[in-house]
Amino acid sequence: LSGASLDHLISALCQLSLDEVSSSPNREPSLFAMTSLLETGVANLERIDLIWPPITSHFIEVCSSSEATLRGFAADSLSSLIRSALPLAKNQEMYIQLLSPLLSLQSVLHVDVRQRQLDCVSNVLHSSGQSLGSSWDVILNVIKSAASLSSEALVRSGFQSLQLVVADFLPHLPPPSLPTTLHVSTRYGLQTVDINISLSSVGLLWSIADHLYQNKETIRVGLEGLRRGTGSGTSQSGLTGFEKRVMSSPLPVFDVLWVDMFRGLSELCADERAAVRKSSAQTLFSTISAHGTLLHTHTWETVLGEVLFPLLEKVHTATREASTSSLQSSALLIHHTRDSAKKQWAETQVLTLSGTARLFQSRWDKLVSLPNFSKTWTTLLSTIKLCASSTSVEVSVAATNSFLSIVNTETIETKTETSQQQQQDNNGSGGGEGVVLVRPHPVSLPPKLKRHVWKQAWDTWNGIGTDCVARRLPALEGLHSILKTPLNMERVDRFFLSIPSQKFLVNLLKIFLHIHDHMKGDFTTKDFALLTGVLHAALPMPISKDVSPFLVPSASENVMSSLHELVLRCVGAVFSKTDVFDDPASGDGAPEVKSLLVKKPHVVDVHRVLPVATDKPRVSFYPLAVTELLKFSLLAAEPPIFIRNSRGAPPASLPFMGVNYAPFGLAAQALAVQLYRSCVLAGVSLPSEVPELFLKSLLPALKLKHSLSVAPQVWTRTVSSLLVVLQTSLPLLLQQGPGANEGFWALLATTLEEFLFIPIPEGKEMTGEKLRDCENLDMKLIDLLRKDLLPLSQKAPPSFLRRLTAVLNRGSIHSATDGVATGPFRENFARVCFEALLQFSFIHSQDSVGSSTSQLALSALLERCEGVLTKFVADEHLSGACPLPRSRMNEVSLVLKSVSILISSLKDAQKEHANRGMSLVHSS
Repeated sequence: LSGASLDHLISALCQLSLDEVSSSPNREPSLFAMTSLLETGVANLERIDLIWPPITSHFIEVCSSSEATLRGFAADSLSSLIRSALPLAKNQEMYIQLLSPLLSLQSVLHVDVRQRQLDCVSNVLHSSGQSLGSSWDVILNVIKSAASLSSEALVRSGFQSLQLVVADFLPHLPPPSLPTTLHVSTRYGLQTVDINISLSSVGLLWSIADHLYQNKETIRVGLEGLRRGTGSGTSQSGLTGFEKRVMSSPLPVFDVLWVDMFRGLSELCADERAAVRKSSAQTLFSTISAHGTLLHTHTWETVLGEVLFPLLEKVHTATREASTSSLQSSALLIHHTRDSAKKQWAETQVLTLSGTARLFQSRWDKLVSLPNFSKTWTTLLSTIKLCASSTSVEVSVAATNSFLSIVNTETIETKTETSQQQQQDNNGSGGGEGVVLVRPHPVSLPPKLKRHVWKQAWDTWNGIGTDCVARRLPALEGLHSILKTPLNMERVDRFFLSIPSQKFLVNLLKIFLHIHDHMKGDFTTKDFALLTGVLHAALPMPISKDVSPFLVPSASENVMSSLHELVLRCVGAVFSKTDVFDDPASGDGAPEVKSLLVKKPHVVDVHRVLPVATDKPRVSFYPLAVTELLKFSLLAAEPPIFIRNSRGAPPASLPFMGVNYAPFGLAAQALAVQLYRSCVLAGVSLPSEVPELFLKSLLPALKLKHSLSVAPQVWTRTVSSLLVVLQTSLPLLLQQGPGANEGFWALLATTLEEFLFIPIPEGKEMTGEKLRDCENLDMKLIDLLRKDLLPLSQKAPPSFLRRLTAVLNRGSIHSATDGVATGPFRENFARVCFEALLQFSFIHSQDSVGSSTSQLALSALLERCEGVLTKFVADEHLSGACPLPRSRMNEVSLVLKSVSILISSLKDAQKEHANRGMSLVHSS
């Protein structure tokens, strides 16, 4: 037939077919017209330009018919015609012409027609996938159209075709079709019909990313051709979304494609389904980590500003608004950490925030060179601060972990293209994985930018510490009410959500150490006050029982927790350039580590000399540091109130872990002594009230002598600290004369009175060895006073000397007649007290104050002995055959021993002093 005749034939058959479509629905439709059209089309494929538009348009029109038989046959006929015509296509324009009818079927709503459409696409891929060329966009748009349908069968069919494209035909796709492939994969990830398809789509995006990386040069060249083809004079009406972004973006075209990849994954990270979000977030940051080296430096600003930061904000908003209702059902068991939408969104928030922080850490050298890095840094810190205040423990800890990773100045292992090249050079091949280079972080910053970066970090740290720690202290009141009632785990869980977790606090203090490394010169005493405010608030925070016992030592272990260790390191970092912890084996009384899994440092050597700077900025911190350390030391004797209130309670009945504060308090005490002694030895002047402050801080622990509630090392090591403090401070205080530091002298007298004569409580067994150890400590204290104070006692206040004389007098007899049951007679201690009393009497024989004080002391001592002996003789005479009680016999024995010690001491004294002492005895 001629062209005109063929055209008339096709028109007549189309009209006949339309008449059949509009005929009565009560009879079986005739397929003669469409069958003839199909045969005519197949027979005249060489005249494709003439037959293709009218025949395919008619088939598409019939596909919209309500008659299932007609539309099904029309769809099959169209598919058959396309398959028959494709092998005859001579160029890319013909491929597009032949496949375009499939794209027109998108407007058809019938499921059976759409299924035949997708089956045709699958057949085309299998038969002609290698030669589609520029017509790939048609196929990809047909596949994409199925992603928005509600039919599970259609979505699955479309996705199977997409899987085939990604698995087998990515190398055959022209570079301009790759953006469409990314977009289609993202659409299937966002569909809600089948979650497995969404998860698989995320995997397809990862495969596409690998293809982009492995064929980067070819794809880059192909995409640059796309930019040249869409110059400034090109109308945007016919451009794809990717082409419009290329025209409007200053970035390289290849980088625009990567940004599209990241943007698509970020959309999936905000999906309503938790599994999709998790998989997408992991893929997003793995892709950035693995292939980010391909991006130009300025592209990172787009990645952060247009992809990651908006994602963080979107996820934070969704987390805040998510429901807390339980998702548990009888059909599916969900772990309690993921049993609500809010908890599942919290997991996504953790993944996105942690991934962004890792990006900053690994790409720091590129990010710091961005023009708007300061703004980017501020935005990240603001996001971290916002997440740190979350009521979710998981999110808040992740925020501090992220903060720690971006300020960590230790060496970081990074894999770079340079390292891969080095391995290739070393191995002689290009197939290696790449060696690991260690480079310092961060790279050198301009002074002004560096100051701004770390000032921002410090302000963020202070904001987190104030909002999330210091202002949470009032919440501890809730623990008191919990302890007064039967254990209610729901109340306990709510309470621990209102306070920072142990891991949060540990991370926060680690962060400070890194920040302080970079702003030592700008750290002021005001900043130190802010720091110590956070530290004091962090120490009493109870620890949930959910914390692993391997991370927090139990109350029975004599080691510090990680938090306690870091508190001392934070204070030490301010005043010392060396480690504040010494070797546990280097000092006496080193605490025993019972758990081999927990190895913690200690501060035990109070005689250690720390390096002390004499420059004014650092000197200003010394008195502040000593003051704060002494406040910390009080926890050895007075732990937080909830610890004191829970003593004796079964561990199972407590809602928190018991922690031993004694090692921390003693370490803080020893560190304060070290710093004070080191300053004095270095000639650094400290305020005159520091010695008095030491006595106030040491006295509570000294009062625990023989206590049943604390370990003996609490007061024994405190005695060692007291000896060093007195040895260091007495020469300085005596130089100032008797009228200065009256508070110190009064408190010293009180300390001696209360410590030396503490009774042994009933029920406490004391072996002979322990009694001798206690007596030796008491004797060391008296010996120190004899050597350092008595030779210069005329420079001490008279009121103190009188009280000291009374203490020595009491210690020299120490019998039951003083009305206090202080335990067995301490013969050596009594001898030392007598010798000190006699020394005090003989040294100042010409001094009116000292002489009168000594006479009163000896007179009182001898009168006391005389009274005991006289009363004993009288009572023994009256008792007849009945012996006196054993306590009375012991009392007389103690008095006789005391007199014997006095006579022995007089014999050892100098002759002139002895004669004077004997005259006092005779006169008494």
